[in-house]
Amino acid sequence: MDAVSASFAELHRWMIWCQTMPTREAMLTFLQEDEAEFDADQRWGYSIFECASGELVGSAGLRRASVIDTDALEIGYWVRSDRTKRGYASTAARSLVDAGFTCVPNIRKIRIRMDAANAASVAVPRKLGFKFLGEVKREVVTEGHSGLGALWEIERRAHDA
Repeated sequence: MDAVSASFAELHRWMIWCQTMPTREAMLTFLQEDEAEFDADQRWGYSIFECASGELVGSAGLRRASVIDTDALEIGYWVRSDRTKRGYASTAARSLVDAGFTCVPNIRKIRIRMDAANAASVAVPRKLGFKFLGEVKREVVTEGHSGLGALWEIERRAHDA
């Protein structure tokens, strides 16, 4: 709750789930659902903790892209506003790419998508060697959304090279 509260102004700009400050009960429900999805092998969510302080500084997750696109996974992440630009999101995303290609059978590609105007989020796939596939129109559902989504992808063969 402290990490979300400290980052609410920024999370509110980009994240649909943070349009109002989540209650403790809503966060507990989310974590229980996230655990069930993990156990069902559908979505794998992780908390990011800072080693020095032990504080929660964000979260990252890996999920199946869709029931149609069965050879792809997607990564999502957020980092507490006062801990950005320290490599937490990049390190988490890199770990999830490695885990996805190692542990999930028949995966050929992993994607990261975000609003094109979210410069901090765009920096992560670029840093990790993802290929920029382009911008696609998307619905504006938060105050920070531009109406354009940026889509990035890394294929197994590029990762393994």
